[in-house]
Amino acid sequence: MPLPFILLGAAAVAGGTGLVSGGMGAKKVHDAKKIISSAQYDYDKKKSELDETEKKTTTCLDELGEQKLEIWKSFKRFSDAFEKIKNKPQFTANNEDKLSFTKHELDEIQNISITAIDILGSSMLSAGAGALAGFAAYSGTMAIGVASTGTAISALSGAAATNATLAALGGGAIGSSATAGGMALGTTVLGAAVAGPVVAVGGLLLNAKGNSSLLKAEEVRSEVAKAIRLMNESINYLNKLRGVSINLNSELKQLFSVYEKQVSILEYLVSREIDYDIYSSDDKKIVENNIMLVKLLKQITQVDLIKEFNGKDVVQEHTIKNEIINSKLVRNTLAA
Repeated sequence: MPLPFILLGAAAVAGGTGLVSGGMGAKKVHDAKKIISSAQYDYDKKKSELDETEKKTTTCLDELGEQKLEIWKSFKRFSDAFEKIKNKPQFTANNEDKLSFTKHELDEIQNISITAIDILGSSMLSAGAGALAGFAAYSGTMAIGVASTGTAISALSGAAATNATLAALGGGAIGSSATAGGMALGTTVLGAAVAGPVVAVGGLLLNAKGNSSLLKAEEVRSEVAKAIRLMNESINYLNKLRGVSINLNSELKQLFSVYEKQVSILEYLVSREIDYDIYSSDDKKIVENNIMLVKLLKQITQVDLIKEFNGKDVVQEHTIKNEIINSKLVRNTLAA
């Protein structure tokens, strides 16, 4: 009767092998879940950091955008006072004197002011942060943008200029992620190169939670690592953008404060006398100071924070730094 014992022994061996195999399978499931859980933690942590960075950057850009619009709006005070002066020197289009205004330049700041007043009074700004952030990053639109009709925005006025400006901001935002309200930030700051992987990995993690495959878990971990690298790029980009917007806004506030004092003096001057021919040297200096400040404010507020370089949007840190240095020199000159 040895056969049953032989069979029993074989069954016992087979059972033992099954236990080992089952144990190995359980370990793989455990390892797969651990990998996915770790990847999920890393992804959520980095995504949270990106979202917070986006929020802070958007807030700074909103403040800068609003500051620029207020400055552009205030140009009306200068142009109204300046237009009252009689017998002032006439300047040609080729005149590059910083203390003079050509007819074209005066028309341009008047149009910018009218557009800014209309924008500040419109409902577009209350619809979201996009428009303000767009004005902060792409201020050149106010002067050199072109409406869909092919007309320069600076040549338009009123609602037409407002709509054309907002439309131009929508079309000129970072990457291909812009909306009609302005530019988009966050995961789309580098365009589809970031948005695609980040969104895809979020879905991949969600689907992987019910999957016990170790191979699938490794795939998820690899994709999460790629997404984190891209998010780090976005975070660095946003931090640079926030940094230049904070520095520029700080300088603009100080320069604008100087301008408001100077334009008040100009308004008082023209309320007393409008004939440039009988102005004293001090009176003429008041006019010159205002021209210099308006030109400088216009120049600084229309420098784009972002510029495309080799197919990639780059924060213009060096350019903004130079503009700030130049502005400080003018402020110090007027304070002397």
